[in-house]
Amino acid sequence: MRILVTISDRVWGGKHQFMLDTLLGLRDSGHSVCPVVEDGGLVESRLAQFGFVPLTVAPFAEDRAAAAAAIAKEVNAQDGPHIVCATGRHDAAVMNVAMQDCHRSPMTVFYRLSAFPLEKSGDAKEFAERADLVIATSVEQANRLFNHKELHKNMVIVTSGVDRKFIQHVITVDPEVARSELGIPVDAFVFTVSSRLSWEKGIDRVIRAMVQVSKAVDDAVLLLTGDGPEREKLEQLVRELDLSGRTLFTGHLPDVSPALAATDVAVLSTVVPEPQPLALKEAMAVAKPVIASRTGGIPEFVTDGDNGLLVSDDAELVEAMLALTADRERAKKMGRRAQETIIGGHLFEQRIRHLAHCLDRQAIRKMPLTVPLDELVWDDARVRDEENGGFVFVPRTSAISELSPEIYRIVRDSFLSRTPKRLLGLPKTDVTATVEMLHEMGALMRPTPPTRAQ
Repeated sequence: MRILVTISDRVWGGKHQFMLDTLLGLRDSGHSVCPVVEDGGLVESRLAQFGFVPLTVAPFAEDRAAAAAAIAKEVNAQDGPHIVCATGRHDAAVMNVAMQDCHRSPMTVFYRLSAFPLEKSGDAKEFAERADLVIATSVEQANRLFNHKELHKNMVIVTSGVDRKFIQHVITVDPEVARSELGIPVDAFVFTVSSRLSWEKGIDRVIRAMVQVSKAVDDAVLLLTGDGPEREKLEQLVRELDLSGRTLFTGHLPDVSPALAATDVAVLSTVVPEPQPLALKEAMAVAKPVIASRTGGIPEFVTDGDNGLLVSDDAELVEAMLALTADRERAKKMGRRAQETIIGGHLFEQRIRHLAHCLDRQAIRKMPLTVPLDELVWDDARVRDEENGGFVFVPRTSAISELSPEIYRIVRDSFLSRTPKRLLGLPKTDVTATVEMLHEMGALMRPTPPTRAQ
């Protein structure tokens, strides 16, 4: 299916890496993906490196009318998208305006990545309420931002996940070489903050904590990767606190692998309830313990004292940093548990399968069935004739369903011919429900995506 996805903000950050992974995963799953980005930023060039041809529009917050007109033109094209997806507050508002000028009616999706609530009224709220599918990125976010009963009925939760190839790539990086290239002493104990340099990340809290940590720990160093609007203020704060010799700003890193390889502990002292930050999961995936704010969806995957430390205020932040420098074996043990956590339940391959499944299920409900049935295939199922109808069984999922004679005959013919579109011969009153049931069973699925190089 053709999917148009709006991505707000012009500075590359953690949520953009999450969206890049998602776009690549959807493309690998057989979808044609067109990102819509704001003119004049890093996002367009970064996506282009991976073969995407973004639609560049005026900044969403600054010129809503122009951005909406460009999107409406794309949606109304003869080969326009089957699905339109907004991922932020400003672009959701633009998408709502754009859809008012569209004669086509694609399926609408609101993929909420941010911790911030929507306004109580307005275009963004309206788009969320009219969306065919709302995707939350943590349980906490779903309960806090999407507690309206009309949103719940079409809402799913798809959390962030780490690409297995990313893990394999990072662990091949020599930590000593990485530290040398970054200008970090080989024997330093490195705290790393990997995030956009913006106020909500609470990076100033970590810098201030370093004042006390550096007095107690001779080899402690703070590594700040990423860029953003607060960089100048943060650099000034470092100078004021006489931490220039202990703090390194890298700016935006196209490849964060050297920074992660050089890290002893990853820190995120966010002051807003973020859903499930990918940067934390990436650090955990390569066996780094984390210190993170006890807020949002973070406690859903960081267990205090097991795979990391959760903090509620500045004093606890200092205490946690000092604790892991004082007991470095404990820090390494937490790192190993962190890696087990991510590999056991937070891999990207699991998340993208779930996302693709949710999109296909909603497409079956919303679109003409010819569209999803063109792209789905029969899995390794079993059919068995009975005196009065028959059974469909899927060994992979252990799902089984008994079908009436009229429905079973057509399902059996479709399965044996490996032609999902023959299901369109089902009675009109049963066709959508039957196709959705077969999809939920796992009998109908997307083809296995090809292996993608890192």
